[in-house]
Amino acid sequence: MNELTRDILIGVVFVVGLISFICGEFILSSTFFAVTAIASYIKVNRKPVNTMQIS
Repeated sequence: MNELTRDILIGVVFVVGLISFICGEFILSSTFFAVTAIASYIKVNRKPVNTMQIS
């Protein structure tokens, strides 16, 4: 998944969480906000994998 699709997906999940918060679905909105927070945190702290081979 490239950066643009990941950003769009995080944005859509955030907007859905905001709409569900406005509608009063607090359990769903907190779930969507948690998914957004975790996904953006993983995106920010992503480090390349060290692929050292042992012979």
